[in-house]
Amino acid sequence: MLNKYSAIRSNLQFSDANESRFFRTEIKQILPNYTLLINDTDDKSFQQFIDFASMSKANQSLTKMLFSDKNLQSSMEVGFKGNPNIGSVVLNQIAHSTDFDTFANEFSDGDKIFIISSIFGGTGASGFPLLLKTLRTGSNFSNHDLINRAPIGAITILPYFKLKQDEESEIDSSTFISKTKSALAYYESNISKNGSINALYYLADDIAQTYENHEGGSAQQNDAHLIEFLGATAIVDFSNGTFTGTANMELGIKDEADTVSFNSFYRKMRDMLYNPMVQFTMMANALTHKVDTYRSNSFKANKGNFEDLYNSMFFNDLTDFFHKYHEWLIEMRENKRSLYLFDLSCGDKPFNLVEGVKPKRILSKLSDYNLITDRLNSAIGNCKGSGNENRFLEMFYLGTKRLVKEKLSN
Repeated sequence: MLNKYSAIRSNLQFSDANESRFFRTEIKQILPNYTLLINDTDDKSFQQFIDFASMSKANQSLTKMLFSDKNLQSSMEVGFKGNPNIGSVVLNQIAHSTDFDTFANEFSDGDKIFIISSIFGGTGASGFPLLLKTLRTGSNFSNHDLINRAPIGAITILPYFKLKQDEESEIDSSTFISKTKSALAYYESNISKNGSINALYYLADDIAQTYENHEGGSAQQNDAHLIEFLGATAIVDFSNGTFTGTANMELGIKDEADTVSFNSFYRKMRDMLYNPMVQFTMMANALTHKVDTYRSNSFKANKGNFEDLYNSMFFNDLTDFFHKYHEWLIEMRENKRSLYLFDLSCGDKPFNLVEGVKPKRILSKLSDYNLITDRLNSAIGNCKGSGNENRFLEMFYLGTKRLVKEKLSN
C-alpha cells in the first residue's frame, strides 16, 4: 500500500493554488521496501548469533544465567517473539548499519522523528528505548548532531489483543500484562524522567479480540484494529504540536461502548478526522460504485478534461487503493472494539454514509448521486492545478468539501 500510495503521489504536483489535500503528503522511500534490515538473523538461533559455542566456559555460564535454554535456541527469523532481553542484544547493530547511515544522511534541520512500537512483545519493547538512546547520544553516524537534538515523539502500544493458547508457540498472551508493567517501569526511569523524549503517547484497550497464535511472518494476518488507527493520529498530533519537557499523552473517548463512531470522540479528535475522512470516503464510494457514470460522456466535467485518464495506470492504482481502503474500514468495523465510522452499504443514498450523522436537507431539485455529480461539474471550473491527475483529484476535493458542508456538517 505504501508503494501504491507513492505511485499515485508521483503523478501529482501541488501548489498553494491547488487546494486538494488528497495524497498531498509525500512518503519518501529512503530504504528499499521502506525497511531497515536487521542483519545476520535469518536462519539463525540466538545462540548462533552471539557465537555462544566459541565463548569461554565462564562466559557461557554467565550467558545461561541471563538467558534460558529456550531463549538461546530461539529462532530470530520473525522477530524476538516476546523476548525483549534478546531484542536488546540483537538490535544494538542498528546504529552501526549502512541503512541507518542512509537514514541519517536524509535528515534535515527542522525534521522530527516519531517511533512506533508495541510494549508487550520483544522487538518493539526492546527496540524503542535502544533506538531512542542511539538517536539522542549516538555519534558514529553522519548528521548525528542534527539528529541528537531533533524533536522526538513516540507511541507505545499496550495490550489490545490476545492469542489462542498454543503449547508449541513461544508467545503466550497471558504474559502480556506482566511484560507491559515491567517495560513501563523501565520506560519511566530511563525515558520519561531523563527528558530524552518530547512526547510519549500511550494506547491500549481492555476489550480484546483473540487471534490465531502465529509467531510472526506472513502467517500473522491480524485484521486492522481501532487501536492502530488511533495510533496513526498520534503522528499527526505530534507533527502539528510544539512540546517542552516531556509530555505524556493518553486518548480518551466519551463512553466505553463496544462500537466507536465519530460521535465517540471529543472535539479535537473529531475535528482532526471528520472532514478529511468523510471527503475521501465519499470520493472512494463514487469511484467504486458509480465509476461507469464518471467515466462516461454524460459526466459534463469530462468535456475538455481527463483525456485518457480513465485508461491510465494512475486511475487503476487509484481505484485499487479505494478497494483496499474499503477492506481496511470493514476490518476495523468487524474487529473488537469496533470502529464504525461509515455505512459502506449506503448504496444509492451516498449521504447516509456517516454513521450517527443524519444528512441535512437543502434547497435543491437534485439529490443523492445526482447532487454529487452536479457539485463535481461545478467544481471543475474552480480547479487551479494543471494536468489531468491534479485536476481530477482537485475536482473531487472541492466538490466533496462543499457537499460535506451542505449535507453532513455538525
